[in-house]
Amino acid sequence: MRLWRLLRSAPALPGYLLLTGAIIINILVQGPDFFSMDNFNSIFSVNAPLIMAAIAQTVVVLTGEIDLSIGSNMTLVNTIAILLANQYHWPVGGSWLTALLAGTLVGVLNGLIVAYLRIPSLLATFSTMSVVSGLALWVLPKPGGTVPSEVYSAYGGYLVGLPTTVWIIATVVALWAIISKYPIGKYIRAVGGRERSAYASGIRIERVKLFAHTFSGFVTGLAGLCLTALMASGDPKIGLPFGLNSIAAVILGGTILSGGWGGIGGSIAGALFLGLVSNIVFFLFNNFAGLIPGIGNVSSFYQQLLSNLIVIFGLASAVFTPRKKNGIGLPKTREGMTKDAV
Repeated sequence: MRLWRLLRSAPALPGYLLLTGAIIINILVQGPDFFSMDNFNSIFSVNAPLIMAAIAQTVVVLTGEIDLSIGSNMTLVNTIAILLANQYHWPVGGSWLTALLAGTLVGVLNGLIVAYLRIPSLLATFSTMSVVSGLALWVLPKPGGTVPSEVYSAYGGYLVGLPTTVWIIATVVALWAIISKYPIGKYIRAVGGRERSAYASGIRIERVKLFAHTFSGFVTGLAGLCLTALMASGDPKIGLPFGLNSIAAVILGGTILSGGWGGIGGSIAGALFLGLVSNIVFFLFNNFAGLIPGIGNVSSFYQQLLSNLIVIFGLASAVFTPRKKNGIGLPKTREGMTKDAV
């Protein structure tokens, strides 16, 4: 009973439950092939960009903000990495680091606008989304370019017996775990939980939001590089779906959009749930659609319809799961706090 109470109080419970259900159904429709290492590698390779985007979105949402520009930022990273490597013949390392820096700077820009100009994040990131999308289209007007086969093979390969993408995700998770141990990690939740109380406690709200958006921009840059390695080419519209999908993954993972309650573990589970839904629907129609006369001619329509219905069910179940919100990490009084709390 005590274990169940602990599980119910965990922010990530909705994401874990949905992911568990998706895994069970996936096993039923896919069969024993689900347990192969190659299948695990495929799942993580395909879904790593969304997982990283969901982590980036979660950090911003925990402060009570939202970032609509994540998909456009991933696109910009992709186009810069491809342009510098293919047209200007930069080394892969230099071009990809520059693209990662560009993604981080977009996060810094969002943070400055939201924190210091006090423009609501919904409006601010919608504006930067439009600007960044236009910039990506200017950098790479049409799809093209290639990624060295070594990079593509390494991304889809193995490292010390595990998929490379698992190591990439684990590194970001470890980095966030380290940050969470420091005051800034607690302040992020405190600001999202009760911003006025956090301010009264001496926390520099502006610095916290700037850090959250900057870190989000950095992780978004990594997501864009993962997407580039996965697709092995550039496209000025390649990352657009990830903006809303990252928000869906955050909600599925149990994080509330008003901030202060949730975590990246649930968002990772939510992102994997979205990826497995596509797997489930594919194998359902691939293995059983032929048994229903006439359905094969419109299978793509039914696949999309069924996928959307499953996601809607997942979102509804996550939204109605009991959750709490409070000023996590808030100092009790202002006494002892310095002006430079962050």
